[in-house]
Amino acid sequence: MSPPPQLYWRKFTRDGTFDQDTLADGKFLAENFTDFFGRWLQEGDNSNVSTCHDLVMKFWDGNNDKPKYDVNTFAVADAGWFSRKKRPDWTWLTPSLRFLTVVKLNHKESISTSPDEWTLFIVGSSRPTNKYKFLQRHTFEKETPAEYQAWNYFGHSRDAFGDASYLGPFNGHVNGACIMKELHEPWMHWLGNETSSFKNALSPDDVKEFQNLPWITLEDDDPLSAINTNPGDLEDDIKRGVDRWFDTRRLLDYFSSPDQIKENPSNLPRWVAHLFLTTTINIGSALSNGSGGKYILPPNHLYDSELLSTVSTNLMPKLPQILFDESDYKQAVKNLQLCILVSADDGEKADITLPWNFLGGDRRDDPKFENLRFMKLQENSEGLSPFNILHASHEDALGVQKMQSIQKLPDSNSTAPESFIGLFSAQTFNAIMMVDFWNPIYSWKRGILMQYVPLDTRFDGKQYDLDARFIEKVKGSPNAKITDTPEYEFLQLLNAKPETHQKAILAYFEAIQARMKKDPVGTLEDYLTLAESRRRIYRPLPLDEFGPTMPFALKYPDPNVPMYLEMTPNGTTRDIPPRGRTFLSKWTSNLSGVDPQILPSKEDEPSKAPVAIDALPKPSGLAAPCQATTSQGGSGPPKGCPFMSAKSTAKSTNGNTSAKVASVILTPEKSPTWADDILPLIQTPYWVSGDPAKKGQGWIAMMIKWGNWNLASYDDVKERAVSIYRHLRTTSMPITGNPQNYWPKEALEMFRNWVNAGFPRDSSDCPSPEILIPKPIDAQETFKIRRDIMSLSREELAVYQSKLDDILQVGALGSKWQELGQLHAYWCLHYQEATFLWHRAYLLYVEKLIGFPIPYWNGYASEAADPTSSFAGIPPMFLEDKYIHPVDRSERPNPLKFALALNGHSKSGKGEFVTRSSTLTEGPSSRHWKRTIGLFKLYHRQIEHALRQSTYTSSHTAEHSGVPWAYITTFSDHQKNKLYPYRFDFDGLFEQVHDNFHGWVGPDMADNTYTAFDPIFLSYHANMDRLAGIFIDAHPESQFTSGFPLQPFINNGTDISYHDPRRWCYTTIGDMAKDTRSLGYMYSAPTSPDVATPQSAAEQGIVSPRASGGQAISLPAGIPGHPEAKQGNGAIKPTTASPVDKEPSVVFTEVGCTTSSYRIDVFTAGAQSLVPDITTNPDFIGQVTRIGMGRGRRGDGPPNSGRCRKPAATRVLPAGEFKEKLSEGSDVKIVVTNLETGEEVAEQEYVKMPGFTPKVVWLAK
Repeated sequence: MSPPPQLYWRKFTRDGTFDQDTLADGKFLAENFTDFFGRWLQEGDNSNVSTCHDLVMKFWDGNNDKPKYDVNTFAVADAGWFSRKKRPDWTWLTPSLRFLTVVKLNHKESISTSPDEWTLFIVGSSRPTNKYKFLQRHTFEKETPAEYQAWNYFGHSRDAFGDASYLGPFNGHVNGACIMKELHEPWMHWLGNETSSFKNALSPDDVKEFQNLPWITLEDDDPLSAINTNPGDLEDDIKRGVDRWFDTRRLLDYFSSPDQIKENPSNLPRWVAHLFLTTTINIGSALSNGSGGKYILPPNHLYDSELLSTVSTNLMPKLPQILFDESDYKQAVKNLQLCILVSADDGEKADITLPWNFLGGDRRDDPKFENLRFMKLQENSEGLSPFNILHASHEDALGVQKMQSIQKLPDSNSTAPESFIGLFSAQTFNAIMMVDFWNPIYSWKRGILMQYVPLDTRFDGKQYDLDARFIEKVKGSPNAKITDTPEYEFLQLLNAKPETHQKAILAYFEAIQARMKKDPVGTLEDYLTLAESRRRIYRPLPLDEFGPTMPFALKYPDPNVPMYLEMTPNGTTRDIPPRGRTFLSKWTSNLSGVDPQILPSKEDEPSKAPVAIDALPKPSGLAAPCQATTSQGGSGPPKGCPFMSAKSTAKSTNGNTSAKVASVILTPEKSPTWADDILPLIQTPYWVSGDPAKKGQGWIAMMIKWGNWNLASYDDVKERAVSIYRHLRTTSMPITGNPQNYWPKEALEMFRNWVNAGFPRDSSDCPSPEILIPKPIDAQETFKIRRDIMSLSREELAVYQSKLDDILQVGALGSKWQELGQLHAYWCLHYQEATFLWHRAYLLYVEKLIGFPIPYWNGYASEAADPTSSFAGIPPMFLEDKYIHPVDRSERPNPLKFALALNGHSKSGKGEFVTRSSTLTEGPSSRHWKRTIGLFKLYHRQIEHALRQSTYTSSHTAEHSGVPWAYITTFSDHQKNKLYPYRFDFDGLFEQVHDNFHGWVGPDMADNTYTAFDPIFLSYHANMDRLAGIFIDAHPESQFTSGFPLQPFINNGTDISYHDPRRWCYTTIGDMAKDTRSLGYMYSAPTSPDVATPQSAAEQGIVSPRASGGQAISLPAGIPGHPEAKQGNGAIKPTTASPVDKEPSVVFTEVGCTTSSYRIDVFTAGAQSLVPDITTNPDFIGQVTRIGMGRGRRGDGPPNSGRCRKPAATRVLPAGEFKEKLSEGSDVKIVVTNLETGEEVAEQEYVKMPGFTPKVVWLAK
């Protein structure tokens, strides 16, 4: 005979060790088993109940005319709509049917707050007469009972905010709700009017099981005929329970007595989490609007309708319904390949293999198996109802409503709206709600704002200080001035009126309607993909309860590829930015661990190491996790878990599960292994751009090539593991120009944990751990990413435009924009080594002001020279009239076009705003379009020529070596080589083509006094900086005049000083002439590829530059002792010079600054046409632009003329393809045009200016 059942209580350790089950003594029972069911278990033989049927029948009195209890049962099934007639061969398929029975005293209110009234919820599986199958997840049905029965107490519902938070029954059911996560029509998986009957899904065994159970099937009636088919009745109970639970919760936390508010409330962060986070989730779908084939897009998918319909606020305008046609929806579903999946039977062929935790619930027979096989239960469908979504929960909405209405304020005016004391003012609450309004769940922006909420607050008798302290902390954040951050967005919204918020909301809905009207299928596909993204964020969490109830998009079959999407204010979807992905990944990782935390850690706090697959908790199924699973009832070590089961342990017994709320063994956190974790990180890195497998294979091949060892080899990686980690963490590996390819923190931490665990090969390997890589204490660098402006979405571009608009005020006199333009006009450096490095500092200073990386305009894109390409000409965003401000959604003049010129007077004199070439503003319709765009072929050749050089610049002494060209009296195609010890330098060649671009955009860009007032200047110079950076990176041994000051910049270009006499404090060439990452920024790859670029140092195999020097004397070639000297008997052997192939170049010497800007068009001496058109004139050699320093803002001469070197620079046009035409003589024709007046300059005038007389020089190839 078995001993009587025993009552235990559970302590959750939260550290990966066994939870502790303790036999409840009399004191514990008296203090905790105080509710109806706790007392009932101690009465008579009640605790001997071992089946769900027996437990329900304890209260069933259906034959009594005056029953004592009201027993109401509801049924739910994941696949209740499935018809076995369609697949009679799938005998193994179960609809996953469960029952929820609600018991209360007859004629009493359910969920009553009276101590004499109670409500009991009993959850049972599809086999109510089997022992130990109630309070039970259907996924555990293969488990077996213990030797004897035990009941385990998991805690009081108020513990949902305490130490048991998110453990045991409080995992996913923490806010007073029982089980129900679908609270609205059309009741996708509850047996009801909409779902008709589960009859066709039932197996013969199901029918036999239910036929004789009076609380499930009426006598002589169909199976399930006794079930309540109105889930709305249960909805009322659930909502009433949530409401009263929060009332009690509020009373406990905010009041010292029923009418007296505490000075310091309790559990503040957990209350506020309901507003900032998604603490629980509901599911829903679209409803028919009553007309044939029309459905209403679920409002909860577009905004938090659940919360805003619950909380009293003046935020919401009247919104229209968004309708869609069933035919369009079906096409979108087909495009996404949405389907319902179920675990495949062993004998069936799987349609897809997925990780065990991807569809919710743990269906592994053995926890060692990481992947599971699934079959398509229904194809091109979401199941019973269209447009399945996850949406914000009723529990979160009630939590916010309660914390915003802590106590009603007295008001003598009975007609005025009620007002309450709340944690946040109405103004602050509205601003929080409008932050990422378009993303009602998993909003990374609101989640990040959560870190600024104080952990406590004080009530002064009138209000809480939480509101003011929260705002103050946000304002104090470094991100508060960076426009596209949640911090900045919140502060901007804080001062907006409700009418402004309503206007933004209406504009959002209008944008959605416009999209639905223009492209209904594409728009629906976007919104269904957004729903899929939200499911994928949610599904690995322990809160996942729905498994195959929710659809899966086979269009995106690889769950290892992150899918982070968000809605935008204009009704489009986009990828969540890196900061958001990091937040969500870190938060969900913490929530999924053995110590789950709903409150996110601060951004500067390291996240916990990724948990191995065996250590991940199993997502909960239907009822409270870990309920009614095998336990020894307290004998022996407790086998506890927060919400996780180890089925392999449960297999030691046979039959059914024990009847109790108990626990199973918690597997301690498992170390990463080579086979399961590390090798996949190498072979298929999930975070990279492009194909992960292809990228991983490339890494492996490169290390075999360069290091002669194999990244896919366990022994090779183990031998070099510490070094590999150091290279990965310092981002010297992998060799890449794309920052997305660097290993993320989570992957690095997994690698470090594997090393420290002793390099385990697989789960059966148990080496001795040793700390070889200590936990790093320095934070990993983050870089601003300057992106190709053509790659920016409309929303991303609007953020940049708003920076120019709000911070620099490009349209206002006396603004920062005017100051920046004059800073450039008076201080920029040209015709020297410092030119591009000074502009690098200038861009850094502008970025510091606006808090946003400047997007670059890639004039070196190969397509930019194609007149038919969208990349030809000035980028379109510089020509548009309007843009939509990202914060207040107002339509404003486009600052990229309407920027105020110098003192409000453009160079052309045609208005107050900067002006550009009319050919470029007219576009392809201009008759000169093809000729103008064709010039880019010349410019591209010039850039390519500059990038091919080996030196950045030449020192003063090197410039003067050899014979000056002025001393050579005659030029021919066979000049002696000794006359030309020439060397091309990158800086001079690059500045030459740089000037061409300025003149090409003109007129304001063509004059140095005006040029920086045109916003295109920033994007143009960002690209020139990118190309200069490519050259510097390709030549790490370049020498620079490192101490030369780049005034007026200080602090590495991030600030300025106009008056400091200490020359040493200024930013120098040496500060700027280095890898951009050391300056805090990088460039993303161009949208249209560059024409050609040199290999980076890393791609050349140069790990680091070699230090030079140490010689007392450098011997020239041919002198004894020099490596090139060939000695014989102490004498130098003569060498025989080989013939050298030469080609002509057109060279301008003694080039210096001018006041006006000029264009020099160069033609062969015999040219019949002097039209500078590369496409039609075969005698057009090229073009040199001389950007003038301008006449200054007062017109009295070039500002600060000392910034230019004296006439000593050179300009060169390679003319190799004109070799035949130049071989007969040394002359060329030139046409000089004054860009300010547009008039041709006479020869007798330009020969008086330095550097305008060309020479044809034959140089060795």
